[in-house]
Formats: sequence, C-alpha cells, structure tokens
Amino acid sequence: MPVVTAEEMARVEKWAVERGSDQREFMRRAGLAAADAAAQLCADRRLQKIATLLAWKGNKGGDAFAAGIRLLEEGFQVRAMLLSPLEGCSELCRFFAEEFQKKGGVIEGFGEIGSEGLLIDGLLGTGFAGQVSGVLKEAIDAANRSGLPILAIDIPTGLNGTTGKVGGAAIHASVTVTMGLPKIGLFLNQALNLVGDLKIGDFGLPLDAVKEARPIAFFAQKEEVFSFLPPVERCRHKYQAGFVAGFAGSSGYTGAAKLASLAALRGGAGIVKWFYPKGTPIDSVPFEVIQMPWSEGHWREALAKASAVFLGPGLGQSEERRKEIASSLAHLHLPSVLDADALYPHAALPPASICTPHRGEMLRLLGAARLEESELLERSQAFADEKKTVLVLKGAPTWIFFAKETPYIVAEGDPGMATAGSGDVLTGLLAALLAQGCMPKHAALLGVYLHALAGELAAKEKTSYCLIASDLIDFFAKAFHQSLDN
Repeated sequence: MPVVTAEEMARVEKWAVERGSDQREFMRRAGLAAADAAAQLCADRRLQKIATLLAWKGNKGGDAFAAGIRLLEEGFQVRAMLLSPLEGCSELCRFFAEEFQKKGGVIEGFGEIGSEGLLIDGLLGTGFAGQVSGVLKEAIDAANRSGLPILAIDIPTGLNGTTGKVGGAAIHASVTVTMGLPKIGLFLNQALNLVGDLKIGDFGLPLDAVKEARPIAFFAQKEEVFSFLPPVERCRHKYQAGFVAGFAGSSGYTGAAKLASLAALRGGAGIVKWFYPKGTPIDSVPFEVIQMPWSEGHWREALAKASAVFLGPGLGQSEERRKEIASSLAHLHLPSVLDADALYPHAALPPASICTPHRGEMLRLLGAARLEESELLERSQAFADEKKTVLVLKGAPTWIFFAKETPYIVAEGDPGMATAGSGDVLTGLLAALLAQGCMPKHAALLGVYLHALAGELAAKEKTSYCLIASDLIDFFAKAFHQSLDN
C-alpha cells in the first residue's frame, strides 16, 4: 500500500473527484470506518457505549459527525463539542452536522469532556501545518488529560501529516484510523508515540486513484508479506530445509549467538552451525545447535554446504575480531545477514546480503554522530543503492530499503521489543528464511513482519514490561500460524 505525503493525498483525492467520485460519499464512508473502529475499541476495552466528538470547522469535523451518525444508529450515546460556529464550517461538515442533529445527536460548545466512553478526534486533519493555539490547544490538552481512549480520524490533531512533527501540542491517540492511504508523517520522528494502534480506513478511493499516487514508501501488509512464506515439501530433508552457518558470540556475549541460532531453527532452518571465536567459554547451548570454534578452514568447509549465513551478533569490535569478520566475508557468495559487529564502515558486503542496523549502528556506518530523521532515511536509501544490499533499519517503525526501489515500512511490533537480544532473534529468523530459498527482499519483509507479530503476541501474554528476547522465539509458532491461516 502506498504511503504518501499529506499534499499528495489531497491531490489524489481531488483527482478522483474530478473524475466522478462524490466527496459526500467519501465522507460518509470515512465516518463508517471511524465508527466501526470506535465500536471495536469500546468492545475491546469494555467501555460504555458513549462517544464524545471533538469537532472543528473543516472536513475532519465532517468525518467525525458522519461517524457520530453511525454510532447513534448502533445505540451509542453521542454528543459533539463543536469548537467553531456551525455557520463557519465547511459545506460538508455542515451537512453531516445537520444530519447528526436530525438523528438525535447533541451539538454543544467546548466544555467538560466527562469521564465515560471514548473520544473521537475530529479537529485538525492532514492539511494542518504550524502551531495549535487557543481553544484548539485547550481541547487537545483536555482530551489528553481526560484519561479516556481517543480515536483519531486520519491523523492525531497537531501532528503534521508530511513531516511527523508536532505543532505545539498533539492528541495522544489510542487508535488512529488513517483514511485511504497512510500518510508519511505517521511514521516519522516520534509520531508513533501519538498514533497508537494504526488502522487503514477505506473511504471508497477508487483503485485508479490509488495507482495514480506517488508513494514515498510502501506500507507492509500481512496479505502481501505472508505470500512470501517458503513452501514446505513433504519429502524434504534437513539440507533442503536449509543449512545456516553463523559466526557470532564472544566472551560475555554468547547469549546473542544462542538467540540467533535458536531463532534460525525455530524459523524453519534444518541445520544451524554456530562458529564462535577461539577461546570463548561456552556453557549450555540448545541441543539442536551444532557449535565449534571458528577457523578459516572449518568456516570454508561449512560454507560449501550452507544455504545462508549470519554474522555479527555479540562478536565484539577488537582488531582480531575485525580480521576474522573480514576473512569470513571474503569470497562469501551465500545469502547473508549482517548484524551488530559485522556492520562497520567500508565492510565488504556479500551479494544477496541483508544488513540489520539499529539507528545508532546506521549512524556509525554513515560516519555521522547525529542526523535528522529525514536525512537519515535519505542516506540509508543511498547506502542500499550504493552497496546493492537490503537494509533493515530497525526501530519503531522499521524501514526496509532496497537498491533503487521504494522502501517499505513495517509499523507492527510492541514497545517491549526494545530489549537486549531482540535484534539477534531477527538475525536468526532472516537467515532461516534465506536458507529456505526466500529472495533477500522477500525474506526481509516476511522476517521483519513475523518478528514484529511475535512481539505483539508475546506482549499480550507477558506485557510490554516483562517481554524479553527469548519470548519472541517462543511466539514464532503463533506468528507463523497466522501466516499459514491467512
């Protein structure tokens, strides 16, 4: 699904209207999508069926009134706080406000929000730029203080739809239903802290209009990424399932290698052989993982049989390690995952490689101490172009860059995944998918999505506070089940 700037979304919608689409029908359907999400939020949180609309004079206010009409029809008690005179509202906003009143909805000015049900943010949309002030800022602050769940229509009020920057104050949404196509501002800077659970609302934008859009990125969706799951043949043997060779772990950091190795096995690889630096003390290792000290000769023997490789987790950055990593990379032509200490400036990257830096490691690769988000993303794309690699820039969200292609965004995952070892688990899973024959692009999309999904599933049981990296591996099976059932 294309991800666009706020300006591009406005252009595409105008393009559709000029070719016969009806703006009133667009708004009615946007209201239905928002209302359905609001009803689900109430059900999930066992809230009373009470909704308060916060509306302003523009078309986002009209979306809120359209949602209010649907909620009234579903038995909700709905009131609207309109922060501007009705006669000063846009034509579409006035139309749906009047229809809302005809259905029995109550419109009043800004006042006490109350303490029951949920709020629907119908204030400022993607056309907003600048600073909020006056009654709008008062309403934002009051909504955030209320403690009530907030559903934002299209984008949380106060968030710039193109830059992801906040104009003085912004709604902290529990759920955001972005309409039609996701806006790039939802994913930049600290925007995800405001967005909450992101949903895509269908307001009837024609497929021709979607194809007309000029994307900044693509939003990864499960239907697409699950299609990349490698098939399992009934008569396959362990080498057909995939042989992963890994060079990882050093004294004090063998846990990273164990996590990557076990994740590769749980991700479907038939054999995992873990090489560790000579002299590294090794304690308990999963029974299924083969391990031995690294030497150039043994490494080359393994590569002759291996299907994929992972390098880097827990290796350290000593001069000796750097030489061993360089030797391991030399003449390597297998699909590879490079993470952590295997990522350093001017490293030789194998063909069909996936690099998985977090933002700090990416800055190190670029030789920069600090970069603005937009520049970091631009230079990450340039890195993927120059090195002809797949670059997984880990974070919230995770960006996946491909050489000379539009990047993807994976916004799934849970905050509890910000824990030591989470990236090592991803490394092993990606290596397993490569070993089973996935193309690097497809392995990156599928692996990042499954990893994020496992994190969400684990957090539901463990909570975001208690989640640790090994929990992700324990929830691979449930994540894979969803892909198989899709």
